[in-house]
Amino acid sequence: MLSTVDQCHGATIARPRALVLALACFLAGSPKAAAFAPRLGSSPAAAAPSALGRRVLGGQVRTPAAAAALSLQHPARRRGAQQRSNVVLAAGRMPLPCGSLVALATPMMPDGSLDVGTLRAVLQWHKAEGTDGIVILGTTGEASTLTYEEKEEVMTVTREELGGSIPIVVGTGTISTEATISATKQAQRLGADAALVVTPYYVKPSQAGLAAHFTAVADACEVPLVLYNVPGRTGVDLSVETTVTLARHPKIVGLKDATGDNTRVGPMRTLCGDDFKLYSGEDAMARDYVLQGGDGVISVTANVAPGAVAKVMAMAKAGDGAGADKLDSTLAGLHRDLFCEANPIPVKWALARMGKTASGIRLPLVELNANFHSRLEAALQAGGCIEGVAGASGGTSAGPDDSWPAQEILLQGHLFDSGLINQVLELIENRGGDFLILNFSAQPNDQRTEFNMRRKSSVNLKIFGADKEALADLIKRVKMLVSVMESADGELTEVKN
Repeated sequence: MLSTVDQCHGATIARPRALVLALACFLAGSPKAAAFAPRLGSSPAAAAPSALGRRVLGGQVRTPAAAAALSLQHPARRRGAQQRSNVVLAAGRMPLPCGSLVALATPMMPDGSLDVGTLRAVLQWHKAEGTDGIVILGTTGEASTLTYEEKEEVMTVTREELGGSIPIVVGTGTISTEATISATKQAQRLGADAALVVTPYYVKPSQAGLAAHFTAVADACEVPLVLYNVPGRTGVDLSVETTVTLARHPKIVGLKDATGDNTRVGPMRTLCGDDFKLYSGEDAMARDYVLQGGDGVISVTANVAPGAVAKVMAMAKAGDGAGADKLDSTLAGLHRDLFCEANPIPVKWALARMGKTASGIRLPLVELNANFHSRLEAALQAGGCIEGVAGASGGTSAGPDDSWPAQEILLQGHLFDSGLINQVLELIENRGGDFLILNFSAQPNDQRTEFNMRRKSSVNLKIFGADKEALADLIKRVKMLVSVMESADGELTEVKN
């Protein structure tokens, strides 16, 4: 049975947006999980094989439910990773890599027009820095603001610069299945090695609807697909069971997992097989994701620190946890502060600050608020992206300063439907403090088609104050907030240091 506890050890997440990603998306931990997969989807490709009698698997007789959950895979998948790679290569496409795939920000001029010359330069920089894969036209690439012709130009330029040397993944997901098929065929025609297809947003389809959607896209297109699960933005969670079912399709070859739930990677690795690529979509948690069995990260941080992120992923994939942790600690401020406002606002400002691109960004997004400039500059400095920032000290450090006094707390209750956890984090930041998320847990989800937000959860936070008085004031205010929000049924416990 899948784990019913979500944990995040040592992750640095300092914005409510990131916490929502990390905490609001849970495993569907039901005892019926094994039997759920074969019922997903209405099309033949989405459903389990029709002959669901007793099956002999690996010398053992298993029930239909166990067979569906453990090893009823498409014949092409059972033949193994090498043959899958050969099929892709035979079609002129590069196989998906392990390591660091950058979620590329699209360079724009100050007036918002495409900056094709800078795009070429940035692509060559990533190649020189050791980036393992390029993901274009995703959320970070502002794809939703680009015209059909502009998308075609970005794909063409990327292929001209990197085709055949670094795998190119193109974001093609939309709210509509037909529009997604059209966009994926456009990427296919322009030489994409794979397409990144997000779950349809806003409409909140059921798990059966998700399975049917992805199956329809995979059946209609030749290019391999990478599923993209980001519930914090789309409002729908692609469950582990649905992922396992879809992984049986020979055209569905990977997943970008931006749930913030690293406990999913173990079950998915076991059930989907070693040739199904599992990428973290959360920079702050990617190192641990790979150490637990993932293949890499589709990274925002890699836009500004491509070499460092690639090295962290390589060490984690090789099992060098200590080395990966040491290097990744220098990037902790970037993992956090590149999300101080909505992505890609901070990363585009950071690239301009580094001199890599102009400052262009398109409405409805605007340039980064000046209040965050010194903080992000300090994070860039800590990550080795820019030279020392004059006057950067104290509250502008890239992360919680070890010299600051700290207090660990355990916060329990209905943290999601009440909004308590978001308010706690906002309070800490607004009062000049900082925090680390040490771990979190949640009761199992008992709903199939949508989130069950009314679930008891717990979060361990380490709260930092600039001095003892500031820390004491923060703890006092957090306690008051917990007591006032009676609907959360919250409880705060100070953990002895």
